[in-house]
Amino acid sequence: EVIASKGVMEMAGNLLMSISQDERERAVFRSRRMYQTDYESDMATSWDNGRREGMLEGRREAATEVARKMLKRSIPMEDIMDLTGLTQEEIEQLDKS
Repeated sequence: EVIASKGVMEMAGNLLMSISQDERERAVFRSRRMYQTDYESDMATSWDNGRREGMLEGRREAATEVARKMLKRSIPMEDIMDLTGLTQEEIEQLDKS
């Protein structure tokens, strides 16, 4: 493993030396690196946003199901709103469906 890593390090060093000698190559290298960094950041942000949205939707579905059950038991509207976090309009829509 050490021998293999020495080879990789030597290749990286040679690449760095060749890139550092040519301004155009340095600019291309920086552009590629910036693109890769931006891409990775965008992907991480998208994944995090999707996860957050999924969690919020799951909580909303759970609150909706609880509200339906509470309506069937004739629990007062104010109590349903307080316990589920749903608005009166949202609960009234459930009562109609």
